[in-house]
Amino acid sequence: MVMFNNSIVPHLTMKDGIPTDASEVSSTSAPGLSGPLPPGGPLGTTPAPRLLLPPLHELRKKETEEILNLILPPREWEEAGQLWVQSVSTTPATSVDVQQLQEHLDLRLQEQAAFETGICPVRRELYTQCFDELIRQVTINCAERGLLLYRVRDEIRETLDAYQRLYTSSCAYGVRKALMAEEHKVKVGARCDELRAQVGDMEARAHSLREEIDQLQKEAQEARQAEADKHEETKTVHQARIEILKKKLEAIIKQATQPKK
Repeated sequence: MVMFNNSIVPHLTMKDGIPTDASEVSSTSAPGLSGPLPPGGPLGTTPAPRLLLPPLHELRKKETEEILNLILPPREWEEAGQLWVQSVSTTPATSVDVQQLQEHLDLRLQEQAAFETGICPVRRELYTQCFDELIRQVTINCAERGLLLYRVRDEIRETLDAYQRLYTSSCAYGVRKALMAEEHKVKVGARCDELRAQVGDMEARAHSLREEIDQLQKEAQEARQAEADKHEETKTVHQARIEILKKKLEAIIKQATQPKK
């Protein structure tokens, strides 16, 4: 959206690697006029470095065109060995130009389907171009005011770039934390499976030991019962022998106590 001069200056054209006069190249056929701006600045691209401007008292000695070229550097592109340069226009803007700029901004926002809210690189790029055009218009009328707007623009740009780096860093941190959580989840799951296997082995061992205990108790009960039966049988035999001996003894006593005839 920034207004540039209609004249495009070709610097050098290369033929077989040898610099020659560029006057034979027509300025009306210069490529890239309707193309995108060089990368740098908007969200999603590499931030443009801040330009180091001379002190204000030195800038006051410069022409408006030189100040504009410092604030808004000329476009430069190369095609087929030809370097093209297009400087910012120094034509003052009227109220009609400002109104047309606003209409052009609304049209571009609608054509490129920019989001009305939230983060939108397209909307930021268009508003950045619009603000650069406003800086150009103000600088032509008052260089000091234009330089102040330039400082404000760079400060806003650096703030947005800082937010972008913070957002990128937080996303990377979140991804790392998610990966760590997933890794920890896998380790915990493997440990749970290992513990479940150990519990299964211990339960099987406990069941085996319970069966062994039941078998030993059964064998011990059978042994006690056999011993008791054997004891009872021996007792019965001894009682029978005692009765027999008792009867024999009574008979002997009775026979001994009878008078002899």
